[in-house]
Amino acid sequence: MMDVQSDGTGGVEPKKYLGWKIGAVIAGLLLVAGLLGLGGYYLSTGHDEGARLHKQGNEVGGSFRVFSLGGGMVTEGDFRGAWMVVWFVDPRCPAAQCQPPLKALDATLMSMKAQGRKVLPLVVSLDAKAEDSDGLKDYVMGVAPHIFPVFATQNMTQAMTRLFHAPYEQERGTGYYKPAPSFVVMDPEGHYVGMLPVTHDSTALTAGLEHLMAHPQQKSQ
Repeated sequence: MMDVQSDGTGGVEPKKYLGWKIGAVIAGLLLVAGLLGLGGYYLSTGHDEGARLHKQGNEVGGSFRVFSLGGGMVTEGDFRGAWMVVWFVDPRCPAAQCQPPLKALDATLMSMKAQGRKVLPLVVSLDAKAEDSDGLKDYVMGVAPHIFPVFATQNMTQAMTRLFHAPYEQERGTGYYKPAPSFVVMDPEGHYVGMLPVTHDSTALTAGLEHLMAHPQQKSQ
C-alpha cells in the first residue's frame, strides 16, 4: 500500500509526488543560482561592457566605469563640475617616452589650481591585465604626485579608447600599448571641448588648456 499524507484540504497526496515537487523546486533554485553566477562572472570580467557605455551626445568621450587604486568605482559623474583631462598610457611604456607627459600634465594641474580653476586628470592604464596596482601607482605618481591613475577591465579599456578616439594597439616589437597621442579635454558638464597634443612642455600644455577653456566652441585637434 502507498504511503500518503494529508494535503491540508481533507484529501491526500502521495509522498512520491511531494518528493517530485521538492526536487523540481531545488532544480529551479540551482538554475537561478547558476544564472546569477554567470551574470556575476560577466560583470567581474567586463564581458560586453562596451555595450553599456554611451557617448552622451559627444563626438568624443562619454560614460565610463573604471577603478581607483583603492578599488573604488569611478565614473564620469565624479568629474562633474570640473574640467577633465583624459589620457591613456601603459605603465610598461619606457619611462623616457611616457613619464615626461605625466610630469607636464601634473605641472599644468598645479598651475590651474593656483588660478582657482578646477581641473581633474583621468589617466587610464592600458595594461588592463596588470595584477599589481602598486606598479601603476609608482609609475604615475612617482613623477606626477597629483595624478591618481585608474584602471579597468580589458573590455572597458577597449571601449573607452574607442569613445575617446585613442589607439588600442601594441607598439610594434614591444610588449606595451601605444600611449594616446592627445589629451582629451571635457568641460564641467561632461561635454567634449577638444584635444591637445601630448607634450613634455607644461607651458605649452597650460596655454593650450587655457585657450580651450576660454573658447570651448573652437575645438582643437
